[in-house]
Amino acid sequence: MDRLPLNALRAFEAAARHLSLSRAAEELHLTHGAISHQVKALEAVLGTALFQRQGRGVGLTEPGQHLAEALSASFLRINEAMQAVRRQGNSTLTISVLTSFAARWLVPRLERFHEAHPEVVLNMRTGKGLVDLRRDGVDMGVRVGKGNYPGLDTRFLMSETLYVVASPRLAGGLPTTLEDLRRYTLLRDSFDDWAIWCRAAGIDVKGLRFGTAIEDSSVLLEAAANGGGIALARSVLAADDLASGRLVRLFDVEVPNIFSYWTVTLPERQDEAAIAKFRAWLEAEVAAFTGRVPV
Repeated sequence: MDRLPLNALRAFEAAARHLSLSRAAEELHLTHGAISHQVKALEAVLGTALFQRQGRGVGLTEPGQHLAEALSASFLRINEAMQAVRRQGNSTLTISVLTSFAARWLVPRLERFHEAHPEVVLNMRTGKGLVDLRRDGVDMGVRVGKGNYPGLDTRFLMSETLYVVASPRLAGGLPTTLEDLRRYTLLRDSFDDWAIWCRAAGIDVKGLRFGTAIEDSSVLLEAAANGGGIALARSVLAADDLASGRLVRLFDVEVPNIFSYWTVTLPERQDEAAIAKFRAWLEAEVAAFTGRVPV
């Protein structure tokens, strides 16, 4: 056989899968007669019947069953290969990140990524929920946690510390001693790590005056920058506000955050072009930010 009769094979595979020439015709956008013609032509080439009448329907002969199984497996592998090639050349990348990390750290740096890789169209999904990389159409995620993400290629990005910050224009002036904290409203987020920080500072958390808990850490820092109280900040998120002077750090006490930043991808996709480009850029930004390369 010099050349594979691909159209006939495709028509037969669809008809065998559905056990219906009509449904195969619908799937392939052909007429019933065209599918029948293709199947008969294939049977003529092979010199054997592939279908047999079964009541009002059709069934596969033994050679037909054998060929149908081989074709289905082959077409599946071809489709998977085409998808992999398409992704390799795909210039669109969808990432999932926490809203606070996006707003306070990632977005201010993204222009450098676009300048370095104008060929990559970046889509960003933000929120607190974990996305399913296989189901939700996300190529890569940046997560905050302990790195336990089964089934994913997980790479450490950076750690952070917690320390106290406030607006330099805080009403009543900035506290100068730890005990002064009792005179101010303290802002807290959903992690509520004040007890850990107070233990490290050697002061009793009891008696401190806490304001409304703010779920989003980015909103928490915005409230502090606007003079709404004193906040326990995550160092990664507060860095740019400290550099600009919108916030100032109070006291020298800091504690490590038990959660770190990690990148996650599907193992079979970790080396795809757009993912590799974004990961390399992200790790370079982290190295410049922290002074050390992620390992």
